[in-house]
Amino acid sequence: MMTSSCSMLDWFGSSQPEESRSRAFQPSDWTFFHQWQLEHSNPALQTLLPDQGNTLTGQCSFSYELLKRLEDEPKGLLVPVIKVSNDLTLSPDLENSARLYKVLRGTFPLGGVGDSLTFYQTLLSSVEHTCPENMTRDIDSCQFKKWMSYAGLGGDESIYDESRLKRWYKSHSSLNYLVMGSSDLFNSDALLNARYSSNSRVITKQSPAVRDESIRPYVGKVRFDWVIPGNKGSKPFNSLGSCTLSWKELEEKRRINGPGWLDTEKLAKVNKALLPYFIEFMDEATKAMPQQP
Repeated sequence: MMTSSCSMLDWFGSSQPEESRSRAFQPSDWTFFHQWQLEHSNPALQTLLPDQGNTLTGQCSFSYELLKRLEDEPKGLLVPVIKVSNDLTLSPDLENSARLYKVLRGTFPLGGVGDSLTFYQTLLSSVEHTCPENMTRDIDSCQFKKWMSYAGLGGDESIYDESRLKRWYKSHSSLNYLVMGSSDLFNSDALLNARYSSNSRVITKQSPAVRDESIRPYVGKVRFDWVIPGNKGSKPFNSLGSCTLSWKELEEKRRINGPGWLDTEKLAKVNKALLPYFIEFMDEATKAMPQQP
């Protein structure tokens, strides 16, 4: 078992208001559950589901490995909160990033905003520098990469240029983990089909339907994961724990009517409406966490 003194570089290369309550599925894991009804109806939610209740469900589940890593209060990094616009642009939500940072830093020592933004930029540039098919612009390094593939060299299957990420981890070896909005999103091909600001290009040429379908699974609820880099050949980010906030009435409707019942644009609006409540939930969850020895 690796200890919390390991850096992210070590992990990257290793082989290896209702009553709140917490309960343990295993003696050393920690979970937290809180469900409450909003005292005042949220107009944004009511517009999406008229005449439905506003019951919110928050859940956290931290593995033994994550709790063990947190014992010595190692420093982590909050990746900027991502917002999804009507045209499916994924861009940093700096206001809510700052709010979430203030809530988390009392329990999780976190690196500063500068490191957060440089990591995010490194992440985006490493997506493009994998040279995916149907790119919307030519990059010189991709021509070299194409020649290498003809020679039978290279060919790593990843949505990120892992060498770029590894260099960043090495230069920030004091950071031991990342907190990011849905590791499933950051492990997915959806990043290849997105644009990251209103003025930027989409990385690959895709139809609106493909872009919509690729981003759809990651909207409709708010989730954040505590992750470490994955091993070579595995998914880029391994989640050791997560916290999620969902809208109970919406989830019930989706179970009855199927996942395609509400369109992606409306699900993105659900995320936007739920995010402030998620931050409030995290304030409660962090207070309920077991005290470190």
